[in-house]
This record gives sequence, structure tokens and C-alpha cells, in this order.
Amino acid sequence: MTAQMKSSLVKRYNLRSSSSANYCFGLYTKRSKMLENDLNGVVEPIDPFMQKYVDWGVKMEKSGVAKWILMNKKMPQNILDNQMNYIIQNFLNLKGDTVVDLSCTPDGISGDTLLEIKCGKLGERPYTSKEITRYYPQIYLQQYILNSLGVEINQTHLVSWSLNGTKVWELKRNVEFEIFMLSLLEEYSMALLSQGELRDKPEKYTGDYDIKLIYGDE
Repeated sequence: MTAQMKSSLVKRYNLRSSSSANYCFGLYTKRSKMLENDLNGVVEPIDPFMQKYVDWGVKMEKSGVAKWILMNKKMPQNILDNQMNYIIQNFLNLKGDTVVDLSCTPDGISGDTLLEIKCGKLGERPYTSKEITRYYPQIYLQQYILNSLGVEINQTHLVSWSLNGTKVWELKRNVEFEIFMLSLLEEYSMALLSQGELRDKPEKYTGDYDIKLIYGDE
């Protein structure tokens, strides 16, 4: 049997950065429910009430990108329809016939900076510093994935665009948080492979973050 044929027999689970808050902390969906869905190949439908927020965010993402361009006087790469998907295959270096990948699709990249655009609240107002904490796992996992693939990323610009103002935060790379989060992703992955227990409420991260508001007012 050729190596290519062997590769085709490998079962792959894909942990996406956009769902990392659930994989690691059960923020919106319990970790046990995420595990059940992954094991059974189930994709939960978006709640009809939430769908309008999702649709709004997708529709207005271009406005958030445009705001960043106006601020920085340069054009980022891999935006909108040209976004790129980055994958760390078999991030645990497993030897069996089932492996776990990590993936992300940033909203853009400029030099060593990632863009993450959020257009929430149906355009009523930008997020607060407290509200953006829900996006930390997604942002820091994106940074980890790209750096692991040889793309140097030192910070992310989180753009919260609305019809009534915009805020932009700069989140510097946080290796300590990456290590913490990777331990939780490993725990989740081992549960996927029936090789470990999954805690529904893991410990919280107690370290520091290097984050500053670089545009807009609190």
C-alpha cells in the first residue's frame, strides 16, 4: 500500500479557531456537547434568533476592513473573498489512524499583523473591552497556528465596527496563554480519541494580556 493510500485512510477531526472558546472553555456550548457533536459528525444549526446577527456580521465585514485600511493607509492581504485557511495537521503528532488538526481563517493579514473584524450588535455600537474577551481564544489560536506554520505574527488588530463608531484593539502575541489553551485543546482531543476525561469547567487563565485600545474611546 502506498503512502498516499495510507493517508486517505486516516480519520481527521478539525478544531477551528472560531469554536475554540467552546473547545477550551464551553463558553457558548458545553465541552461535552461539542464532544458529542464531533464524535457523531453533527453540526448544530444556528438559532434563528442569532442568524440575523451572523448575517449582519458577514454583510458588514467589508466595512470593518475598509475602516482599517483608512486608519493604516495600506491594503491588507487575504481579505473578504480571498481569505486563506491555515491548518496544522495532526497537531499532537499522533501515530494512529485518527488525528486532530487545528485550523483558522483570519479576516486579513498585513505584515506581522492579523485582522479580526467583528460587526456585532446589528450595528448599534462597537463592543466594549469586557465584551471582546469572548474572542481571545479565537485570536490567540490564530496567532499560534500561523506562527507554527512559519508565518510570523506578533499581534492582531481586533476591529469592532458599527454604524455608531468603531474601536480597534491591538492584542500582542501571548505565548503563555497559547500554552494554557493548547493544554485544553489536547485534553479535548484525547477525549475525542477516547483516551482521556473531559472536564466541563476547566480552570481559568490567571496570567496577563498585552492589549491596548488603539482607536476609539471606551
